[in-house]
Amino acid sequence: MRIATIGTGFIVNQFIEDSLSLDGISFEAVYSRDKARGEEFAKPYNIGKVYTDLDDMLKDPMVEFVYIASPNSLHYEQAMLAMEYGKHVIVEKPFAGNQVRAEEMVRKAKEKNVFLFEAICNLHMPHYHYLKEALKEIGDIKVVQCNFSQYSSRYGALLDGQTPNVFNPKFSGGALADINIYNLHFVVGLFGEPLKVDYIANQHDNGIDTSGILTLTYDNFVVECVGAKDSFSRNFGQIQGTKGYLLVEGSVSTMDNVKLVTTDTEIEYNVQDKPRLSYEVARFKEIYETQDTEACYELLEHSIKVVKLAETARRRIDLFFEF
Repeated sequence: MRIATIGTGFIVNQFIEDSLSLDGISFEAVYSRDKARGEEFAKPYNIGKVYTDLDDMLKDPMVEFVYIASPNSLHYEQAMLAMEYGKHVIVEKPFAGNQVRAEEMVRKAKEKNVFLFEAICNLHMPHYHYLKEALKEIGDIKVVQCNFSQYSSRYGALLDGQTPNVFNPKFSGGALADINIYNLHFVVGLFGEPLKVDYIANQHDNGIDTSGILTLTYDNFVVECVGAKDSFSRNFGQIQGTKGYLLVEGSVSTMDNVKLVTTDTEIEYNVQDKPRLSYEVARFKEIYETQDTEACYELLEHSIKVVKLAETARRRIDLFFEF
């Protein structure tokens, strides 16, 4: 996989470093509107090409995949353009700001016969697969809780009157889009779509959600997902059943350690020994090399479900994203 990147934030550094732990991955180019910043970003990884014109980069025959980690509101536009050029695309979470845009992206991928992936790491981790298998051990599910709260380094700027992208409705920011989205992927991946979605949030004057509680109602159990960028907490994921519980110690975005506790036993499952993002990249690489379009489309169906639910949740607080 020969990859070009869009974006120069922390997550791009981590994506490159974790991807390079795998065989058969190379990074060919960096796109940045600022040439000097792009060159500074590319240098530690010996990436030889820095583009300030996106079309020029997408014309580069050495680029097979484009990894998009720009502000959320640009994901749709840049993914659509990359696919128009026949490039395969990995879009950082959140996939899109609303269901219409998400479905347009999927249609474009099918039309151009390219692979399109959402870079949501937890779905591809060994501990997540273990959880799926272990659900049967805890009886009937009754309550699910997830908390991913992380005080943002940009929250102070927001309070000082600035509007960082992550807290800007025009850039499709907010706590749900940036952080609670991991919880939503976690739950929907395990249990599918809920019957009902509700969302209550702490909102800034500009309408953005700085923290919030997402509730999902299923046939026989309820889910609470907390995501905060204006405060911090002990992060965890917990699934409670009639015979025991499953506990993710730490955020479900990292799935660092999992425990299965029943009336008869307690098992600690800890086998993840590779870089966090390498699991998703390895899965994308496998799908690409085997040309498994069915697996790709299954992942995209999941992404659309999550986009739809996140959009529904934001409507509860009158927050709407165009892209």
